[in-house]
Amino acid sequence: MSSNQMKWLWSLTALALLIMLLYLGNHLQELTQVDDTRVPGCVVTEGSCIVEISPEQRLKISLSPWPILALQPVSYTVAAEGIGLESARLALTGKNMYMGIHQYTMMADASQQQLNVTGTISVCTERVMPWRGRMDLETSNGPQQVWFDFNVHQY
Repeated sequence: MSSNQMKWLWSLTALALLIMLLYLGNHLQELTQVDDTRVPGCVVTEGSCIVEISPEQRLKISLSPWPILALQPVSYTVAAEGIGLESARLALTGKNMYMGIHQYTMMADASQQQLNVTGTISVCTERVMPWRGRMDLETSNGPQQVWFDFNVHQY
């Protein structure tokens, strides 16, 4: 292969990597963004919180064991009242600092009133670090998005 061909090949490779990084950065940013002024959500205290979607529809989000410890298994549960749950995509990320995105698929139980998944949070850089969860739910009323904030403790 000639010198000019190698330069051309390296240029194409660099361009392809740049395009891939731009796409990946944009995709990761979309996974973590939530307009919490328009999307319902809650702050988890004592292991649970309630998101009111409408006056007749509520979701109870529970995390256990509480408090959440980095690198320890955590059970994420969503229980529905007044709405049927089919499945959900859960994305977890550091709220004030990018700590990677932990993604999980949640499936409904037979009653379609509860979703469960178990996962872990990576090592935190602070003793107590705020995290945000975003759920893209498939419900009996169509797609719904909710968020929840929680703290992770480093031990």
